[in-house]
Amino acid sequence: MKKGALIGIVLFGVLLCGGSCSGPKISVEEENVLTALSNIQQGLENNASYEEFIELLNQAKIEIDRLKANSENNPCFLGAVDQCFAFYHTGGKAWRQKMVATDEVRKNDMDLTLSVLQSRAALSIQLAGNCYED
Repeated sequence: MKKGALIGIVLFGVLLCGGSCSGPKISVEEENVLTALSNIQQGLENNASYEEFIELLNQAKIEIDRLKANSENNPCFLGAVDQCFAFYHTGGKAWRQKMVATDEVRKNDMDLTLSVLQSRAALSIQLAGNCYED
């Protein structure tokens, strides 16, 4: 009888902990932010125009603002998202400078800057997703 009770208590503990001990779950708002940031990355990989890039950037900003309106945010996730958005935002400035540059060296510099920032943003998206891995 004691053995059966002990097994029951252990199973109850495992079931109870299975729902609450697995760590935080990603919220709908966080998923929307990841989707918006991933859309920017995909747009860049698919040679989006500057105007398309800015539209995607603005949509990501809206989703980030919605997320920040929630008082309970995962600091790991929010930090990675803010970093990612900053990389894309700065990349947009470099893209704009590239478009108005008359010097080929300057255009190449801005192209390299954009490429580096895009890579850093992609890593930040991955870091944000890693905030919820077991």
